[in-house]
Amino acid sequence: MQSFSFRTNYNENQNVEKLIKERNRKIARQQIIFAIILFIIIGLLVWYFVKRTIYTEFDGYVHTEYKDYRAVEDIYLFEQYTDEGDIVIPGDTLYSYTFTNMFGSSGIGSEPEIVINDRNMKLQRDNAYADANVLRVRIQELQAQIAREDNNIRFGMTDNSHKMDLERELAEAKAQLQSVLSRAGRYGHIHHSNIALISSTTQYGINFSNEQWGLDHALRQLYKAKAPIIRYAIAQDTAIVTKVWAPPFSRVFKKEQILQLEELSYEKSNVQVVAWVPTHEMGKINNNTRAEIIVNDDVSFMASVQLLGARTEDLPEELRNNLSHTYTAIMVVFRPDRDQELPLWAVVERVPVRVRIKNYDNGRRDDGSDYWYIDNFGLTEKSKELWLNRRRRINGRYHYNTSEVIDNSATSDTIKTSAVKAPAKTQKAVKKRSNTRNEETKK
Repeated sequence: MQSFSFRTNYNENQNVEKLIKERNRKIARQQIIFAIILFIIIGLLVWYFVKRTIYTEFDGYVHTEYKDYRAVEDIYLFEQYTDEGDIVIPGDTLYSYTFTNMFGSSGIGSEPEIVINDRNMKLQRDNAYADANVLRVRIQELQAQIAREDNNIRFGMTDNSHKMDLERELAEAKAQLQSVLSRAGRYGHIHHSNIALISSTTQYGINFSNEQWGLDHALRQLYKAKAPIIRYAIAQDTAIVTKVWAPPFSRVFKKEQILQLEELSYEKSNVQVVAWVPTHEMGKINNNTRAEIIVNDDVSFMASVQLLGARTEDLPEELRNNLSHTYTAIMVVFRPDRDQELPLWAVVERVPVRVRIKNYDNGRRDDGSDYWYIDNFGLTEKSKELWLNRRRRINGRYHYNTSEVIDNSATSDTIKTSAVKAPAKTQKAVKKRSNTRNEETKK
């Protein structure tokens, strides 16, 4: 009886049912997760194909022009009043400077012209005084000869003719002495004027044997004295300082960069978007296309086509596709539309962007203005007509003679236009000449 145990199949059946329920629940959970993942993948694929069907995207970059301040001559830069990142407005002082050849020196290390002239003046003054001493000795000798001649005349040894010759030579010698002394005085006056000018510009203390230190020291003294020869560069428009090339109190040679500014207007700074467009994609873009320029997920702006086919470039290596055999693309230039607010960092040089256009709403008009067509005579008749109509709609932008008419001769590469409608006879003559040329071309 002690080894007796009562066994039943109830617990085992209950455990089996529990395991079956858990397995069914696990399978159902897996099916739900798989269905959700499948729906997400299908949704992404559908979204991708719909997006590729509606939109076409091209790679591109932003092009911005900067304003560089360069030295027109060899200058000495005193002080920079701006740093990188500073915003300047019209009238702000950018930097102060002076010309290193302000006294006519041919270059750094050579003596200023005023110093050379001063030395020449002193030399000519000393020569004049030396000539004056010679004339004084001659005058004394002539006076002595005249005195002796008086004695000879008194005792009847000679006549008066020789004395008169000596007196004439004496008068000439005194006149020469007066002229030499006057010239020496003028040289001395110029010398004193040069000394005063050199002293006022602190150039007198320049040691030209050690001009590397002497010129810099003198120019610093000029800056401290606020000399009138100091000049200032003034900002012409609202801009931001993007680069400072030259440090304060340094020499800047001709055509070297001093400062770089970017004007705070995407029109004045000539902001453009340049896109790489493959040749087989050119049918999706035209002159009337407006595109969305995507900088990132938060920043985008609208732009219009400015020039189709600016040039051709090779695609960068990071944009090349191994399945493609053509790596040369056409560069299309877009101009940002007006009245848009853009962050400054998004419109600086070489910012990578994506250019998105609509395939079914790309501005196509089918009136001939989508592309400019040319032939061996220039613009085709249809393109020329549309081009002239566009010019007439822009009042005040083009100025031309009202008496001129369209001249589409084969020897002329320019198109002459008129602001008013040409006379009927002229229009018929032009049309007749054009039709004759087209028939000759067909033949």
